[in-house]
Amino acid sequence: MDRFITHQGDISLWQIDKKGIASLAKFVVEENFMHHEGKMLSSCESSEEYHHVLQEEQAFYEYSSIIVAKNTQGDIIGAIRIACWDKNPHTIPLVKLFGDHLIDLEQLRHDHKHLWHIGRFAINRNYTDNGRLFKLLMLYAISPIFRYNRGVLLAEIDQKLLRTLGALHIQATPLSKGISYLGSTTIPITIYKEGLDEFMLKYAYLAFDIQFRETQRELPEWVKIKPRTQNYPNGYCQDNQGYRTFANVKPINKRC
Repeated sequence: MDRFITHQGDISLWQIDKKGIASLAKFVVEENFMHHEGKMLSSCESSEEYHHVLQEEQAFYEYSSIIVAKNTQGDIIGAIRIACWDKNPHTIPLVKLFGDHLIDLEQLRHDHKHLWHIGRFAINRNYTDNGRLFKLLMLYAISPIFRYNRGVLLAEIDQKLLRTLGALHIQATPLSKGISYLGSTTIPITIYKEGLDEFMLKYAYLAFDIQFRETQRELPEWVKIKPRTQNYPNGYCQDNQGYRTFANVKPINKRC
């Protein structure tokens, strides 16, 4: 059963269960095809891309959290998936696409302890809200990374999304010029935990019931959790009266 997270205006956010992966795969493939090809996919469920996404996400499910946004009719209008690769036995998608010469997974684990992969990001082409849904999906997806002091995130994204991440102060490092995949040029990237700090500090108020104690200028900056009004995914903010910390970041102006 899908796990309700919160309402945000005319949408609701959910952490979907394994039964919802087929709907996720259909949405992601159709949106990507329309975005890059400018037309609808004639038969999504029979396409090679659909079956690839379906099988991969079913395999990753026990190690991942899939967040979707739904409209008032219950249709998916946005999606994102975060997966932990600390003990994940499957081949990480970046290595599947680009080979193992771009990164040393064991070295990354040694240096950063926790290894993550983010993917299946898509937003309905007709939904416009000045980027708010994009930020919400990213916030809920990356929240488990902030349970630890160290971490590194891997992803494969197109050039437009790479520019968008930069505009949102997410420090992504391209690993190559990319290849053609799912209708666009796909670029492999790494994002270290500290490269997410500024984005999280600036926009966390959109998603989480937390307050920043900005009177304290010394690091780390502490986060006070308000009384719970949302059903957080990923075990984030489990203690209503506790504290979480975003390590090695300074407080900044939190405006959308």
